[in-house]
Amino acid sequence: MIAAFATSVLFLTSYLVYHYYHGSTPFRGEGWVQPAYFLILTSHTVLAAAIVPIALLTLARALRGQFERHRRIAVWAYPIWIYVSVTGVIVYLLLYKIYPLG
Repeated sequence: MIAAFATSVLFLTSYLVYHYYHGSTPFRGEGWVQPAYFLILTSHTVLAAAIVPIALLTLARALRGQFERHRRIAVWAYPIWIYVSVTGVIVYLLLYKIYPLG
């Protein structure tokens, strides 16, 4: 889990640096896919922001040996983390591979 956390920190850092210099990319999809994309993007963004303190708290409790308290929050943190990971890939595919800038 420490390796997964470290990998996530590295990804978040590279993501923020990239978007600091690159800016945002407009979504080119039309029709029903556009509201679906923005729904996925919105839920991804909100939960990605929420998972940062949750993951930090979960990791801190495990490192302190507070395993019962760790488990109580980990049952929420893990599915959120998975959702954010999967929806991040979906957003990437929709934005850069399926509906790229012309």
